[in-house]
Amino acid sequence: MTTSQLTDQAAARAAQLKADLRLTPEQDKNWAGVQGALVDVWRKQAEERQSWRNARANATGSTDLIEQMRKTGDDQIERGNNLKKLADAAQPLYASLDDQQKRRFTEALFQRHRDRRSD
Repeated sequence: MTTSQLTDQAAARAAQLKADLRLTPEQDKNWAGVQGALVDVWRKQAEERQSWRNARANATGSTDLIEQMRKTGDDQIERGNNLKKLADAAQPLYASLDDQQKRRFTEALFQRHRDRRSD
């Protein structure tokens, strides 16, 4: 998939989450930042999965274990930084959600994580 397609897919998922949350007009004021962060994180995750699949499909011979550990460490640092950005963007909205909305928000994020792990 192209970057544009991955972005569109992430944006559609964010739009579905927004619809599922049934935000009040006051809560909706904090949505734009969350949406941007979600789309960015989800797009990057999809690109990473796609890159990993391509590398695995094109792998020939043995892998340099040390280089792989370094790459994995760098990837984890980047994922951590992306999650921090998402947390910063989501905090004002999350604080305003009721318990049912918080549950939906959490389920959407964890479902995405489970989907990613099953790829």
